[in-house]
Amino acid sequence: MMGCMSGTFACIEKKVLKDGRHVAYKTYSKSHGKLVYKHFKRELNICKQLQTKHPYHPNILYLMDYQETSTNCILVFDCFEQSLQSLLDKKDPFLAHQCLNQIAKGLAYLHQYAIIHCDLSPSNILINLNSWHMVICDFGCAHTMDELIDSSQEEIGTRLYKAPEHLFGNKQCSPSTDIWSLGAIFTQLLIGYPIFEGHSDIEQIARIVFRLGKPSEEIQETELSNCPDIHKLDFFTESEDEDEIEFDSEEEYVEFTSIRRPLSIVLEQEKLSSKDCTLILGLLTWSMQERQDNFLSIINHHQTNSP
Repeated sequence: MMGCMSGTFACIEKKVLKDGRHVAYKTYSKSHGKLVYKHFKRELNICKQLQTKHPYHPNILYLMDYQETSTNCILVFDCFEQSLQSLLDKKDPFLAHQCLNQIAKGLAYLHQYAIIHCDLSPSNILINLNSWHMVICDFGCAHTMDELIDSSQEEIGTRLYKAPEHLFGNKQCSPSTDIWSLGAIFTQLLIGYPIFEGHSDIEQIARIVFRLGKPSEEIQETELSNCPDIHKLDFFTESEDEDEIEFDSEEEYVEFTSIRRPLSIVLEQEKLSSKDCTLILGLLTWSMQERQDNFLSIINHHQTNSP
């Protein structure tokens, strides 16, 4: 055994087989209840479905084997060194573009077979640093396209990377769900911090509104009308006059102005290339359709290159 790491639903153990291969054992304990077992079954079924369609994709974690006992459910995967989560503490344009290119290919493959990951985040992207090879992992939250999430126990996405329509209660998955997440991850790798960092869903909505402005009336009517909590937009005014607000400290004023800085201005101040700015603004947009169109442009024309 090489080590053990506990996740939300399972324990990950790195082991060395008799033939010298390194593998990862993902163990779900049945004692943790029905939700954990459902997570296991969903991940197993998605992996089996993908491998039936195509035995191997370089940017999807490969399922080698699975076992089920009276007490545990076990998935055996290829072993990777670490997750992208451990590499977020510095700006890294090379890593950012490797991530964008490789994970975009993985997502395109999933979407081709009508599968939405629904929880793409740095912790669900694995990497081998010696080769920069990356894969998407953890399909326990994945759903088929247009499938409704009907359980009150299920959530779509990790807050910092969650598409805004899901913050407004939309339970329908689409490729745009994953595309927003990829855009947020790509941006974080370039600038060194989460571009939208709320500590609750309503604060997350606020951070997005401050950066992007409110969605147009047309987008609200055509793309967000099925979001049950879209009325939460009414909590935010278009702008607040700084001169009418009393700040207790210079730090409070700096934070106030910082989180309200438009996305385009933030990217300019971070000195990103015009190409990267265009990519980010195309992926992090209120319009789900625009997200998908811009993502297809990345896939079809291979316009992103490592710096």
